Parts: sequence; C-alpha cells; structure tokens
Amino acid sequence: MKIPIDQIFPDPDLPVSKFQKNGRRESTRSVRSKRDPVVLFKDNGYLLLSGQRKLSAAKEAGEITVECTVKEEVTAQERWEFSLAEQYHSSLVPAMELGKAFMEYRDSHSVTQQELARRTGITPGTIHHYESLIRTLDPGLGEKVNTGELTFKEARSIADIEDHARQREIAQPFIEGRLSSVHVERIVGRAKTSSTLSIEDIIEEVVNGKRAAETEPEPAPVFQRARPVEADTALIENAVLKIAGELDALQLQVIPEYRRLKLISSLRILDSRLKSALMTLNGGMAATTAVPQQLSTITEVRV
Repeated sequence: MKIPIDQIFPDPDLPVSKFQKNGRRESTRSVRSKRDPVVLFKDNGYLLLSGQRKLSAAKEAGEITVECTVKEEVTAQERWEFSLAEQYHSSLVPAMELGKAFMEYRDSHSVTQQELARRTGITPGTIHHYESLIRTLDPGLGEKVNTGELTFKEARSIADIEDHARQREIAQPFIEGRLSSVHVERIVGRAKTSSTLSIEDIIEEVVNGKRAAETEPEPAPVFQRARPVEADTALIENAVLKIAGELDALQLQVIPEYRRLKLISSLRILDSRLKSALMTLNGGMAATTAVPQQLSTITEVRV
C-alpha cells in the first residue's frame, strides 16, 4: 500500500542511529533490507515499525509516497521483533548491545535462534555471531566494539579463540589500525592451529608471506615400567612357620566366645591373603588345595 511519506512518523521507542566517537560507524555490519517498510496505523498517521533505510532512500529520491506493509494492530512481542529487525538492518545500536538484545528476547520468550530468525528475517547464523560476542569475547574487547575501535567482523572472528589473553593479542594491531579487517580471518585461523607462534610472527606470515619456524612442543614424559626386584622371603617364611605352630597349639586351648568370633574373622582374612599369594606364586592358577590343613580346619569351625 502506498503511504504518503509525510504521514509516517518514527517509533519513539527505537534508539537513534549512532556514529562512534572516532568516526567509525557500525555500517560495516549493516545489511540492506529488501522488505517494504512496516507501519502501524494510528489516528494521527502511521507509526514506522521497520524499514527506516528504505524510507530514507525514498525521501532522498524526492518521492512523496512509499510502498508499505500496514498493520492494524501488533502485540508487544511482535513490536519487539520489529524493533530487533530494525536495529539490525539500520545499525541503530552497537553490535554488543544487539547481541544482548537477541539473548534477552530469546530468554524472555524461550525461543531458539532459528525461531527468532524466522520472526525477524535475520539469518540464524547472524544471530549466533552476535550472541557469541557476549558469550565468548573478552569484555574489554567488547567495549572496543561498542566504540568502533574494533569492527564487528574483527570481533566475530576473534571470538572463535577461547583464550582471552590470546584474543587481546590478536585484536591489538586491528585496534591500532595497523591491520585491515581483510586479514582477520586468516590470522585467527593460523592462531588456532599454531598456539606456539607469536601474533607478530603470524602477521608476518599472513601479510608478508614470511613463514616462521614453530617451536616444537616439549615431548611427553615417557614412563618406564618398574623393574621387578628379587623379594626377600625369609621374614614371610619365618612368620608362616610361627603362625602354623600357634594354630597347632590352638586346638588344646579354651577360647572365650567373644575372642573366638574375632579370631575366626581374622583367620578368614588371612585365608584370603594366602589364596591370593598362592595363585600368584603358581602363575595365576587356582591353588586353594595348597592352603595349610591347619588353617582350613580352623576356618571351617562353626560360629
């Protein structure tokens, strides 16, 4: 529907387009929308919900009317969605603020990135990139994005690096203006695969083709199996003979009930250890028949 341009007024709830303090504008991330402006019918005219760029282009071309999509009513949620789309397409807010706005909307309405994309006309990948700035980018670099010292393209690529210290090293030459954004993806890619290279070496390689030698990582320590040491069995042999004599004498003694139960428990533990030792000495074969007769007799006493 053709609407007279002078009857369309801006949404007062939308932020005003911002120029950054150093003259760099977030237009590097802007996308021209092919959609007609969307307006909400009001008694005093039409409220612009989205499509400021196309409306401004029509004004500059000297046109007096513009093709619009007219809404009779919209819900609060729909108006929020129109606002998000307009903020993205018209670069009304810095990238970090837009990433927060996407996340706030999705948290409030419990929708996926794909669903938000369907509702706003912004691609799921784009929404993911904006939100990744909030989740993974060093907060200090986020401030540089808001001031325009670091472009959205640069920040989006650098956010793929997990280590914040490494992120700051990569970002510095871009912040200082020594490097163009065209190099950022290759530099980040090289930094991800070559953690031992300094950023300056990576820049030399990417920009000037000078490949630096990478530091070989320290070899992992090699653990050698302990060499078997010949055992001194004399103490064990003496102890076994002593216990055997005590067990022989045990049959001629009167043992109180409370001591008898405790002794049976101790002998069962000894019986288990003896069986395990005999299996080891016999090469892993069962050797329960080799348990001394005295011990077998005692452990079979009924409680």
